[in-house]
Amino acid sequence: MSDWTWEYLPDAENVVSGLTGKQREDVELVAQRIADAVGVRRIGKPFDITEAASGVMTFAEGPVMVWYQEDYRDDVVLILRAQHFGA
Repeated sequence: MSDWTWEYLPDAENVVSGLTGKQREDVELVAQRIADAVGVRRIGKPFDITEAASGVMTFAEGPVMVWYQEDYRDDVVLILRAQHFGA
């Protein structure tokens, strides 16, 4: 497990409103897996101020698709948008 965390940007109301509790849980599980994977990928890679954040990326798993950004300054994955295709 890494020190990387995740959070919604700007907030959950804007990113996952309209999803059921189970669908939101699915999104949050994917977000945590992304944060864990980024943490592992960044092991031993020093912080470079010119690379403070990634561009917007997407990841899909099962019925969940998320758009996210990696913020290397704060070791956080920012979940910008989420779609649950079971919705």
